[in-house]
Amino acid sequence: MSFEIISHASVSIKYKSDELLIDPWLVGSCYWRSWWNYPPVNNDVIDNLMPKAIYITHVHWDHWHGPSLKRFLGSDIEIITHDEPNKRSYRDLKQFGFKNIKVLKHGESYNIGSIKITPYQFGLFLNDSALVVETPEFKLLNANDCKIAGASLEQIKKIHGKFDFAMRSHSSANDRVCYSIQGSDLVLDNPSHYTEAFRLFMDNVKPKYAIPFASNHCHLHKDVFETNDIINDPFKLKNDISETGGLKESQLKVMLSGDSWSKSGGFLINNENEKYFIEKDTHLKQYQTDVQESLGKYYKLESNTRLNSRTIKLFNQQLASIPNLAKRNLKNWEFAINITGGKKEYYLKVNPCLSKSEIVNKEYFDSSGAKIVIPADIFNSAVNQNMFHHSGISKRNKYIFKDEFHLKKWEIMNGLLEKVELEVFPVKTSYVKNIILNYIRRWREIYVYFQAFILTRKGMKIYDVEEKILSKNI
Repeated sequence: MSFEIISHASVSIKYKSDELLIDPWLVGSCYWRSWWNYPPVNNDVIDNLMPKAIYITHVHWDHWHGPSLKRFLGSDIEIITHDEPNKRSYRDLKQFGFKNIKVLKHGESYNIGSIKITPYQFGLFLNDSALVVETPEFKLLNANDCKIAGASLEQIKKIHGKFDFAMRSHSSANDRVCYSIQGSDLVLDNPSHYTEAFRLFMDNVKPKYAIPFASNHCHLHKDVFETNDIINDPFKLKNDISETGGLKESQLKVMLSGDSWSKSGGFLINNENEKYFIEKDTHLKQYQTDVQESLGKYYKLESNTRLNSRTIKLFNQQLASIPNLAKRNLKNWEFAINITGGKKEYYLKVNPCLSKSEIVNKEYFDSSGAKIVIPADIFNSAVNQNMFHHSGISKRNKYIFKDEFHLKKWEIMNGLLEKVELEVFPVKTSYVKNIILNYIRRWREIYVYFQAFILTRKGMKIYDVEEKILSKNI
């Protein structure tokens, strides 16, 4: 029995001759050359992989990584994902060319040889999944980015009992850090939340070993290089938790790419890798230099990007797919988009209720109460792939608001665009049917959402709500 950390959110689990690979982001970058594995993944780690099956936890590109998955095309490898109300992940895997695809329902167990896996979904529209992995010799809970909590987490604990290992993310993957209100120093994200949420989760689950996971990345594109400071690295996490008394019943183990554990040998950890975080600035600059050829080609591609009428038309169609009832709170509100970095700079005026975006002058953009700055290649790519919400994860967008009124309107708008991406809109009978069938198995989750709704109505921020529910002190 053994497992090895492969990259940012990828782990390989072996038992006898069976090998399961989870969320393989193995090569290159994601989110438009913004995100890169950190530390860099050694080729030997990748070359030694011989998985019988791959499990994908959710559709975000640092987990569902197309270039890495393509390495396995042509083989009869089994690709396993979970049964979401929308079928996008399954459909995209089919279009990629994979033929051996298995879809598991919430709480449905499945065996890869002697390795048993059970996914548990969480997320009202973006269905992330936590994965329980069991062999005759150990139990592991891979929570990755899944914010599973409350009754849904209690279900896992009740069914599977005590875990030997638990893995969870510990840094921001949202776009709130890119928000600002003019003339205000209001902090729209709480950096310490990610450490506290990790601590509360592990104190709740009580595994023997707690492993910081799914946050070992860096930002190398020139537009976002300075945002490396906001990434909560695993050694900082470990120190911060230690200073507050440590975890109650778990031992925190930092494991990076190439580090492993086996029943016979215990932990095999390369302590040299800590240098990437002690001398982070030096290593990041060297890493950026090492991939400069790839970055340079992309910078050139970006500089030649043009906005075309087809993309604007498609964006308007996506706005039109949102039901008027869902847009009722956006009546008489508009926002502006500045499309930068391409052959020409553009400014769009967007009226969500009219489902209309049109090119305007810079003066209109400057006077707008809600201004979104998006690189041209990202705008084109995100709209054409119906992945607009993904664009914010890149950290390359900027969101500038005149006041909190416009911020709150954008948060509504951004949530609606995410639902377009997740195929909630346009509303289809098949989606409604699927979500009802989904929640028959996931009914505990509804109770968690009800708790969250009550707490947000009391004025609590969403990240504080997560901590409150994880603490079981409702």
